[in-house]
Amino acid sequence: MSAVSLLSSPAAALGIQSAAIKAAAAPSPALALPSSGADAAAVTATGFTASAPLAPAAAATGDTRFLHVTQYPSSLQTVNVTYEALANLQTRNGKMQVWEQAPTTAVDQIIGRNASATSQSARFAGLGSALLEQVASTGASYRQTIVNVAAAYSPDKIQGKAADAQWAIRSSPSASAALTIKTQSGASVRISIADQRLPVSTGAGMTVQIDVEGDLTPQEQQALQSLAKGFDEAMEGLTREPPLVNLDGLMKFDSKLLTRVELKSEVYGLNDQGERAMVLGTRFTASADSREIELKTLKGTATVKTDLRQSAIWGSAEQKARAVQQYLGRVDKAAERGNGNQELVDLFKSSFAALHGGYGDSDRDSDRASGLTRVRPADITSDADAFSEEDHSLLTGMADFRASILTNRRAINPRHTNEIDIFDYKLEQSTQISGGSAANRAITQTQTSDLSAGFHRSLRSRREPELSSDSATQNYYYTQVEDHSSTRMELAYEKDKPVRALLTQAASQFLRTTKVEFNKVVETMEEPLQQQSQHKDLLPLLEQLLRREEADDLSAEEKQRTLREWNAMVLGGPGAA
Repeated sequence: MSAVSLLSSPAAALGIQSAAIKAAAAPSPALALPSSGADAAAVTATGFTASAPLAPAAAATGDTRFLHVTQYPSSLQTVNVTYEALANLQTRNGKMQVWEQAPTTAVDQIIGRNASATSQSARFAGLGSALLEQVASTGASYRQTIVNVAAAYSPDKIQGKAADAQWAIRSSPSASAALTIKTQSGASVRISIADQRLPVSTGAGMTVQIDVEGDLTPQEQQALQSLAKGFDEAMEGLTREPPLVNLDGLMKFDSKLLTRVELKSEVYGLNDQGERAMVLGTRFTASADSREIELKTLKGTATVKTDLRQSAIWGSAEQKARAVQQYLGRVDKAAERGNGNQELVDLFKSSFAALHGGYGDSDRDSDRASGLTRVRPADITSDADAFSEEDHSLLTGMADFRASILTNRRAINPRHTNEIDIFDYKLEQSTQISGGSAANRAITQTQTSDLSAGFHRSLRSRREPELSSDSATQNYYYTQVEDHSSTRMELAYEKDKPVRALLTQAASQFLRTTKVEFNKVVETMEEPLQQQSQHKDLLPLLEQLLRREEADDLSAEEKQRTLREWNAMVLGGPGAA
């Protein structure tokens, strides 16, 4: 005979009372539990002071006929679980909470708290860090599910409702996340969360799982724990309204211990037709060599990828910040000119800024502060001292990258399906480094941006017109944009003397707007094709600055001012798209 038993503090603070229930019929294995003795007399009172991970073997072979039911409100009374006792269980609003495992861990405490929250962000609050801290402290797998289902008063019905709810949460969540981490020793950890905050027919709730493959070293467990806050910040940002990209904490991992960090998340809502749809999908990956994020919304996709293999080209934190702000300004101008979707543009901008943060000269600064002498790498692409201040001023200071914003291709005019609404914006930086040594180095850095857009606007406002086959609705402007810009910086040295410093910049812009009234073209307005190209030989300026510096005829203030002016030339460009 089983019994209802109150869990000890701080579980009591959550109002949790648990009943172990033996189902009359063989239920779905979806709610498999660790073996606990099929005829155990009672549920043992357990505190939250230590995490109790689910043993993998038990998860695979345990007794699937037991559930743990939360009673509202909790009571100190312990009763045998009979059909009569079940009938006397107090519920809230006709709902019953059912747990897959007896809620005994610190993670369970967070799950129990969050399961009553109504906003998606609040339901993820603190959960990611609790799961990472659990695996960091135990190194073991774990699984838990909590579901709020309609009250039932027989063990087999409770089992059936809970199994159906768990399946529905996993297959159609309101939000989900999966964090996968691979270590240098070859182990891998996967943390998955699926949540259903809406009171759907099968019931609301959440399910979490930790899968560990291989053995984690103590150092790797500490490295996992260092990501706990970052996991929380990332998920709380991605599940809030409006969403926020906050990946700083996940990017600051120790690459000597961890080789790869990957986060996938999905948030669901309703589309314009009122149907369930993914409103934000995120895929983020980071390693020692690269970082990449892809964001999908109902309107389109934004991607940013950075290449971290050539650390020698990175500038100071100040220089990178200036470059990032310059690029974000370009994005705003392109969005205005091409009518980009503002939500997607904002997500792109925060992603671009995030992926260009957290790398740079921090290691150099720490070496200087500690008085250590760095061992220069044989490969100049990763030698932080291979390039001079003058070199860095003629580069952007950022790692190489590819980035894009692409809205969904739409033909909104049934009378003219060739009029496509789209915003396609691409940015890229690539750097080639050659030379057998720093004294004989050569660098070519190229920046490009391309904008291709088309959009409809009402004749009376900047809003999108409502067009149909009726000629009376065919009153609008249709605008097409094609812009391109490029900047190419070439530097070369022989025996540590500059022999080439050439800046080449080019840009072209095209815009056409067609005015339509009652399905007739009444006016076509075109901006004349604007093309600009310029070549600047900076070698004389570079040689002059080096001569003045060698003659001690150049103050530090004047030098820094000159270098900032050079950097502004590189980041500017004629009519940059």
